[in-house]
Amino acid sequence: MLQWNEAFETGSTLVDTQHRVLIEKLNELEEILRGPLPSKAACDEFLAFLAAHVAEHFAYEEDCMHRARCPAHEKNRQAHAAFLAIFARFQARYAAEGPQRELLQSLQVAASEWTKQHILTLDVQLRPCQVG
Repeated sequence: MLQWNEAFETGSTLVDTQHRVLIEKLNELEEILRGPLPSKAACDEFLAFLAAHVAEHFAYEEDCMHRARCPAHEKNRQAHAAFLAIFARFQARYAAEGPQRELLQSLQVAASEWTKQHILTLDVQLRPCQVG
């Protein structure tokens, strides 16, 4: 499970709030997958949340970095595009196979690891760029 701590802080209240929500949801998925496999409807709902959340969050965060002239802006944008490509491949498998425990667990692990690495290496570079 991912645990939020001050090392994740970017200096942007909204970016940090969005990160916290994503971490909470990924942790919920990890917890849910310890029990019986959730229904297809519950899995669909989680995936719809994840798709909408990352689209909104990535756009907002990229705009923040652009406006703040953050040197990590382009690397951040590229990393987001790479994640979206990975997520699209997952969605295609999910559409073909349906909710399979191994598939959902691989998404949870990959998304959690990517999120942690991404925040700690790229997103925190927004911190010194914040004005006021």
